[in-house]
Formats: sequence, structure tokens, C-alpha cells
Amino acid sequence: MQPDELVVARLGKGATIVRYLETTGSRVSVALGRNRQARLPSDRILLATGVILSDPEELEEHRRWYQDLSSGIDLSELWDVITDEATPIDLDGLAELYWGPSRTVAEKVALVLYLDQSTDYFEHGTDGYTPRSRAAVQEIQARRRREAENAEAAESLADGLSQGHLPQPLTRIQETLMQYLRGYAVHGDDYLRAAVARSFLGRLPEGTGDLQRRSFDLLVSVGVFLRDEPLELHRAGIPVEFPEDALAEAAALDAPSEHPMEPGRVDLTALQAVTIDDAYTEERDDALSLEVVDAGADAGGQRYRVGIHIADAGALIPRNGAIDREADRRMSTLYLPEGAIGMLPPGLSSRLGSLDPQEARQAMSLLVHVNASGEVSDWEITPSLIRCADSLTYEEADRALEEEDSPWHQMLSDLGRAAQAMRRGREADGAVNVDQPEMSIRAHQSGEVEVRVLQRSSPARQTVSELMILCNTLLAEFCRREGLPAVYRYQVAPDLSGLAFDPRNGAEVPPLSAAEGALQRYQLVRRLRPAELDTSPAPHGGLGVPAYIQASSPLRRYPDLVMQRQISHFLGSGRPLYPTEELSSLVYRAEVQLRELARLEEQRKRYWFLKYLQHSRLKGSGPEEDAEIFAATVLENNPGRRALLELAEFPFKVRAELSRTLSPGDTVTLTLQGVDLWRRIGHFVWAPET
Repeated sequence: MQPDELVVARLGKGATIVRYLETTGSRVSVALGRNRQARLPSDRILLATGVILSDPEELEEHRRWYQDLSSGIDLSELWDVITDEATPIDLDGLAELYWGPSRTVAEKVALVLYLDQSTDYFEHGTDGYTPRSRAAVQEIQARRRREAENAEAAESLADGLSQGHLPQPLTRIQETLMQYLRGYAVHGDDYLRAAVARSFLGRLPEGTGDLQRRSFDLLVSVGVFLRDEPLELHRAGIPVEFPEDALAEAAALDAPSEHPMEPGRVDLTALQAVTIDDAYTEERDDALSLEVVDAGADAGGQRYRVGIHIADAGALIPRNGAIDREADRRMSTLYLPEGAIGMLPPGLSSRLGSLDPQEARQAMSLLVHVNASGEVSDWEITPSLIRCADSLTYEEADRALEEEDSPWHQMLSDLGRAAQAMRRGREADGAVNVDQPEMSIRAHQSGEVEVRVLQRSSPARQTVSELMILCNTLLAEFCRREGLPAVYRYQVAPDLSGLAFDPRNGAEVPPLSAAEGALQRYQLVRRLRPAELDTSPAPHGGLGVPAYIQASSPLRRYPDLVMQRQISHFLGSGRPLYPTEELSSLVYRAEVQLRELARLEEQRKRYWFLKYLQHSRLKGSGPEEDAEIFAATVLENNPGRRALLELAEFPFKVRAELSRTLSPGDTVTLTLQGVDLWRRIGHFVWAPET
């Protein structure tokens, strides 16, 4: 080869025409164009043309000429003639067979370029070009047809998506691409096929620069996703539908027993029991009753037998059956504004297992002898049969406490006094009671979002809460006393030193303002360590009790169901049903899953509250319209980041830029400037009063 000679070289993108410059050892230097050079291994030079090109400007023109000549080549007929010989042919021999004896250098160059770009018929090796077998060519051609069909299907799908509809019916490749788009919309760049999804999205007209959001919007436009699709649940892999075997088992159970009483079960249907729940609760898993057993005039006043009755889900659901396995997998009912995703199949928790009024139901009853001062003198646990007389909402129970002519006034008043005495006793033992208000959010099918603020300090809520704490504390004491393996819930006592107010010291304090109350609750909650699970009893510092289990919600929490089974079995047999090792496995899984479910519930509540703000509280941006004003309490205002605040109207935390002169506890006004539902962000701006 001579300097400036045109040669055919194989570069990264295939064979092309370059100018030879020099050879150094085993490397060849070539010119790719003006001011562009490369050093290649010598075996990457496929053909020297003998053409000297001194003018670099003409290189691109020669490339086009050779490529045009190459594009007219078709070796299919030649291959068909010689394929059965299956012997290698060098370039000269192949050029002579195709072009004839009068072949030219230009034709050889065109043939090299063609053979490098099209490998359907010949395979290049050290000995030359070997014709492929007929079967190999048929497979290549079939693959090319499939690729063309897939490309056409992808293009058709892209056209349909851009116009808001899907081709009907979807081909296999279109279904696969839709699956990739769905996975990318849910998981973003963490999705295994994210690169394929992004490449496909590149076929569509330009939309938002956020490709994950673009994928979601497209799926909404064609009805694959709802606009309010719970992507958080998809990411977490939360199952909604129940497997067939669980549904079949539930259907077989869905009939009242002809003989609900059984040996060892006590008939308590004569008690006037009542359930108290939120308005939308469907699974009523606890009920309360009260009997006056002594109207004595001693220091303790009247004495009562308080009944805390828990739905006996363990007797209803076969252990290790299909329902039990699915409940174990789900771990808990998931309560979302758009509806609950049950731990148990529909109808089982909300009908057959629920303590509905006027229906005989199996229960596990804790009967506690207590006086008006909240002192417990005796208690027992027994399997029972109960029939609730009524079902009240918390609001109805609060009204019954106020209205002396209510049939439930006296009972709820007596329960309330005893519960308040118990609460004071726990506080004296170190309990930290934080009556944090919370939002109840309901997303209706009509599109309306209903937001209510629930005060946990209401009398009925405090009464029920206190009696459930009593129930779980006494059940923990039973397990500890009997050496019965159990799942205990414990919490390290919080360090409240340095706070302006220690709720455990029992001192009288002036009433707090709304801002002071919000700041105090925030600071208290920050000091509380997360409660944990273990198979050894330990104090629950936040509740101020020596040991605590959870067995009062067996229709909606799997550890509660297991503990209820454990206690019921022990009462009947004197032996544990679950060994410690099995409970240890449950503890490990439950801790992880229950925290994840709580996180998902908060994320969905946040989404729907922001949607409520967007639709109901976000005003237009025109100059004639004032922005919505919100009062808020400063919780944190640290250098280097936006301040953390809690809205006064709703127990909802937001961030905004504030002056560094503002301190925690200060009240400010914020304006709502916008809501980004995709990022789950409300844009609040400080509006200092002038």
C-alpha cells in the first residue's frame, strides 16, 4: 500500500473507504476525513484499491460512488448455485463468478462493502467467503421477516398511543411492549426493561421530558391505568385479588353453623354488648359490655365486670389452610382512601367474622373486674358466644355520652370514667399519650375526595383505646404468667429531657394554644422510639405497661390472629399451638411487612389529600383571584433546608422557605401555589403579613 491510497477498512460501524497513511509494526494509520485519523490492526484492512487520492476533499465522493455500486448487488442467485458445495471462495473468485472475467477494482470494492454489510448468504472467514446452508439462510430470512413485522407492529402501537387508542387486537410484540411500558411507568429506571421502554417512547411525538411520567400518561390515555392509579402498590407488589383456593375455602365457610356452641365456649349472648368503630368500618372485630356487680360505697365506688370481646377469627379460619396462608402472606389489611385491601377474603371479615348487631358470633372474651377508680381486681379469658345489641360510630358514642336519655349513656359513662382512671394510672407509670389528630380521607367513585379531621382525644375514642390497651396488656400478662410463647410488642421508654413539658410528670399546665399543641406533639413523637416485636416480654415504655401483645384485631392483622389462636388453644388444651421458633419467624416477617404497609397507607393518604387540595383549595392563578391562605405552625427551621411546618386546619406537614428569624412554635401564613400529583408535592409559599 502506498501513502494516500484508498483502502477498504472495517471500522466500528462496518467497512468503509479510507486513505492509507503508514504502517507501524502491526498497526496501520488511516485518514477518515479532514483532520480525523485512526490506527487499526492490519487485519482490519480488507482491500487495497490501488487508487491514489491526493485531495482529501474527494474522499467522501468516492465513498458515495462505491456505496451506490454496492447497493445494486444481489448475490441470492449466485448463492443458490454454489451453496451446496459449501467451500470457501476468495474475493477474486467470488467477484469473477458475479461480475465475470472483466471485473474491475471498483466492482471488487463494491463487493467487499456489500459482503460486510449483508451476511445473509456468505460468511466471512480466514479462508474467504463460505456460502451458508439453505437452512441457515431460511432462518435468517425468517428472522428478518419477524423483525420487519415487529417493527411494523411497534410503529402501529406508537401511532395508536399517540392518538389515544390501542390497535385491536394487540399482537404478541405489542402486548410485550405494553408490558414494558407498564413496568417502566411503575418502576422507572429501576425496571429491568427500562432501556427498551425508553427506546420505544422515542418513536412517539415529543411530550414531557420525564419519560416515566410520559409512559404513565400514555397508559392512562388508553385506559390501561387510571389517572389515580396506586403506583405505590404496584411497586410494592401488593396483591389485590385472592387466589382461587382461598376464595373456595371462604365460600365453604360462608354459612352459620347450626350448632355454634361447642365444649368450653361460654354463652354470653345475654350481655348488652356494643361495637364502636369508624363510620366506614366493615370488620367489627371488638365489642364492649359492662355489668354492675357491686354498687358498694367503699372508696372504690361501684364495681363492674367489663367485657372486652374479640371476634374469634382463629376458630373460623382453618390453620395452614388457603385463607390462613394468604393472610400470612398479606400480613394485614391495607386501609386506603380508595378502599381497603383485605387480609381476608371479602365477606369473611366483613360479614361472617364481624361482630354485627343481632348476630350470634364466636368470640374470645376478656372479663375484667374493675372499680370506678380503674383498679383491676380480677380477670379471666374465655371462648364465648356473644350477640351485639348495637353498633355505634365514634360520633354516635360521643353523642350518647352527652345525651342522658340515650340507652347507652350510663354504660358508656361508666366505661369512660374507668378508662380515664386507667389512663391516669398508665401516665403515672411513664406512659406518653400523644392524642395526635389524624385525617380520615375517602375517595368516592364520583371523584369527590372527602377529608375529615378526627380528634383522637374524643371521649369515645379514648375509652375504646384504653380498653384495648387493657385487653392486650392482660393477655400479655397471661402469656408471661403461663410461659406461653407469644409475640410481644415493646418500646424503649423515651427520653423527654429538655422538652418544655413532660407529659408524664402529672403537673397541671395551662391550656396550650393550637400552635403550642402542634409543636409539643411533634417533639414528643420525635422522641418516641419505634415499637418492636420480640418473643420475650419487655416493657412498652410508650404505653407505660410491663408487657404488651396485640390480639385485639384478628380480622385485619395476622400476628393478632396467631396470638388469638395461641391463647384459645392453650385455654382448651393447656398446650401451645405455635412453638417459639415459629413465632420468631413470624416476628421477623411481620416487622418488615407491617412497616411497609404503614408507609404505603401514608403515601396514598398523601396523594389523595393533595388531590383534594388541587380540586377544592387551589384557586386560579389570575391576578383577580387571591391564592388560598393556610395558617401553619413552624416545627423546624434549620439552616440549609426549607422549614418544616404543620397546617393548622389539617394535621399535614409541608415544607416552605421561611425567614431564619422564625422559630419553632411560631404561626405563619402560607399560600398554596400549585400541586404536583406525579411527584406528590404541594407547593406552599410563605406569605408574610404586611
